[in-house]
Amino acid sequence: MPKEEHSPAQPTLLERLDLALATRMAHRAELVDLRRAEAWSEKWMGPPAAAPAHLIAGLLGLRGLAVTEADAAAILAGGTGRHRREDQEYRLTVGLRGALARIVEHTGDGRMPDGWFMVELFRTFAGELPRFRNNTLRRDLPWDTILYVTYPKPGQVRSLLDTFDQAHAFRDFPALFRSLHPVRQSFRILWRLARIAPFPDFNLVMAFVAMNAALHARGYPMLAPRREDRALLNRLVSGPPPRRIARFEARLLELVATTEV
Repeated sequence: MPKEEHSPAQPTLLERLDLALATRMAHRAELVDLRRAEAWSEKWMGPPAAAPAHLIAGLLGLRGLAVTEADAAAILAGGTGRHRREDQEYRLTVGLRGALARIVEHTGDGRMPDGWFMVELFRTFAGELPRFRNNTLRRDLPWDTILYVTYPKPGQVRSLLDTFDQAHAFRDFPALFRSLHPVRQSFRILWRLARIAPFPDFNLVMAFVAMNAALHARGYPMLAPRREDRALLNRLVSGPPPRRIARFEARLLELVATTEV
């Protein structure tokens, strides 16, 4: 039996996650409409206009940008902190807040993201930077190329995004993808978008955002990347598509178990 399998006495991380989530839902059954994922939006993220600073700082850290949680909190509160309004760090922080708000709105009724929704999110995220105006889809190799990854040619990107959706199993192997737990499907979505790398830059950031959009659509919390995740994700994207990411599964369980109802 593979190590990730289980006996009845030893539930997997995902079974524990779903049990914890179901327990929390039972506690709130009289207060919210449990048929809609948006009922959980404020618990996991706060109001759409107030995305968590640690989530934004973590996402920007995947690209090596020095935006701390305190920096992001200052910007989201209407100030500037260490960064001026014309700085890319400021503009990307504000852009990510808008992108995360769009995710909450889009996935509130359980809708999954797709390729062209990710393009809209990229425009929201990076559109205030001059180098990305009228430069949404890459025309060459991405600026954030990962070693040992062979990327599709730029001319293929549009057709790949056309079929990057739930109906086409996000360009994964349909039978395998649909057999996976929704959390593990989100990991495959991250990997597939990172391998297409449709944008001139920030492809790993957007792939992580796509994973979070898929998680939110299924009622799970969004994950904030940590400093050590950058190296992990670079290794992951340069290898085969993941069946699981134990570190992220454990973090989701911890998040569900410790968030106040």
